[in-house]
Amino acid sequence: MFSIRISPLTREMLGYASDGAPERTALISIMDHKRDCLERYPAPRVMRHCFDDAEDASFWQNLMTKEQADAICAFVLRYCREIDELIIHCTQGVSRSPAVAAGILGGLRQDESLIWDNLAYRPNSLVYRLVREAFAHGVHWKSSVGEK
Repeated sequence: MFSIRISPLTREMLGYASDGAPERTALISIMDHKRDCLERYPAPRVMRHCFDDAEDASFWQNLMTKEQADAICAFVLRYCREIDELIIHCTQGVSRSPAVAAGILGGLRQDESLIWDNLAYRPNSLVYRLVREAFAHGVHWKSSVGEK
């Protein structure tokens, strides 16, 4: 199993997002603005998503989508046997990235206490729920393929 590192947005993370993650590492980069996303810096072993740190759209926020959570699940399942470290960053490294990390850990049936017991983190409940649901569907799909 790979380790998970949560990070705020730093020059190091921007470098990885633009040039590609180091060998045996993958990066999930979460940004706030669509202009910072997807096609801007295609790079090896890097997934970029843009959504706000919000749990409802009462202030016109750009919420995480089911499709983004599904893409995170697919990305992790794609690279899980090829990496030693998965880095997840967002602007502050407090809410969105810990929520993604907890969702991934739970989805892979690993101990989530690394996230939930750390008082520095306040995982976004919407992000966590969507990622967990994506893994529940992804893992179910993967296991049902092997049963046929």
